[in-house]
Amino acid sequence: MNLAAKEVTQVEMMKIIALFRKEGYKGEYEDFQRVSGTDREFFVVMSNEQGIKALFRASLMLNTVQFQYVLDDKHTFVQEDADAS
Repeated sequence: MNLAAKEVTQVEMMKIIALFRKEGYKGEYEDFQRVSGTDREFFVVMSNEQGIKALFRASLMLNTVQFQYVLDDKHTFVQEDADAS
């Protein structure tokens, strides 16, 4: 099974949220997706009170959160269609 296509589990989401909180990030978690080729790194979309969305890369292996970019007209977060084969 392709690791990137594997759903992020509730336990993994809780660990990721705990990591974000430990790093001091606050906001709404919009989406979680695995980084292709790994089972311990994730892309996370978060939004703040003003509705600005940003993409982060979270590593449960390294216990790190890295800001990637703000999602806007030039930068979007593409979700793979779950029904696509």
